[in-house]
Amino acid sequence: MEPAASLVREAFARREEAGRALADEADAVVRAAEDMARRFRDGGRLLVFGEGGAAPDAQHVAIEFVHPVVVGKRALPAVSLAADPATLGAIAGAAGPQEVFAAQLRLLASAGDIALGLSPDGRCASVLHGLRTAAALGALTVALVGGDGGPIGAEQAVEHRLLARSGDPCTVKEVQVTTYHLLWELVQVFLERAPSPAAEGRR
Repeated sequence: MEPAASLVREAFARREEAGRALADEADAVVRAAEDMARRFRDGGRLLVFGEGGAAPDAQHVAIEFVHPVVVGKRALPAVSLAADPATLGAIAGAAGPQEVFAAQLRLLASAGDIALGLSPDGRCASVLHGLRTAAALGALTVALVGGDGGPIGAEQAVEHRLLARSGDPCTVKEVQVTTYHLLWELVQVFLERAPSPAAEGRR
């Protein structure tokens, strides 16, 4: 039993620093959620993307917003740009891997939307290019990045940077999963506090 207990302690130790760092990011998470809620309230959509191991998380984020598990919460418009291998492959073949998200954003995004990019280390060129493209279109830009944030974390076009402060990809993923669930919950809170323009018009 001792080796197993030791492994558990080591696993907790690896996550403790990153978990505490997420708590330190509380204000940043709240600000991002408030801005996202404002876009949703005005009819905006959430466009999520990430490459490699972050692609399933992009799909998970979209599902969380579209299909809330809590009864009575709003279903919000969201789509993952990482979900269709045929589209990604066609764009990569025609324009290069860096364009796989930017090309879709040029087609789908508008100034009222939200672009959320995920990267385990902040060094995914396609995610960075996608966020820059979204910002140029006027969309709100949110990045969930690991490590020190890398080029994505330093990018001026990114309005909200939420860091998972760890070099371990598994820990980064766990912190990012927690972060985007917090975003969803806080967005719902902000939406409940202020009615939509349509609701205001019916009064």
